[in-house]
Amino acid sequence: MIWFLGSKAKSGGKSAGADVSLEVIDPRDIDGHCLITGNLQIRGDVYFSGQLRVDGRVDGKVSVYEGGRGQLVVSKGAVINGAVIATSVLADGTVNGPMDVLEKLECRPNAVIRGRVVYGTIHISDGAKIEAQCKQRDQVMLKAVDGGEGEGASSGISLATRDVTGKISGTGN
Repeated sequence: MIWFLGSKAKSGGKSAGADVSLEVIDPRDIDGHCLITGNLQIRGDVYFSGQLRVDGRVDGKVSVYEGGRGQLVVSKGAVINGAVIATSVLADGTVNGPMDVLEKLECRPNAVIRGRVVYGTIHISDGAKIEAQCKQRDQVMLKAVDGGEGEGASSGISLATRDVTGKISGTGN
């Protein structure tokens, strides 16, 4: 929970600062803008909704709240060492860790992405460095729904116990 210190203007001639309330707000209901500045390093997990811009360094997971939506902006020179889970990501800095991006991942020229990446759509600008295993969300979801069985499994990953040499040479089942 977040304690929100805010003022509420009332009619009747009182000044806006005279009535200050301390309310308990569920952070998943706030779609604000958050900033981790360039001179700030966080060690631990960060949860957000709305938009989070990282100009500094985060050593830990950066994630939207469960059931929430959020856009992550990783600025030039910023570093995230940990998992990233967001609705969309615009990266111009470094991410060292797995990424799960529900919709769009945009990698600008200074982006460095290392780890496993699952995305809806991706745009990679010239100069960006992607040292990752990348999978489009549709393909990942299809395999999960398929369960690796049936006709869809032929395009999936073969198990080590399955004889694939016969299929390659044309002599298998």
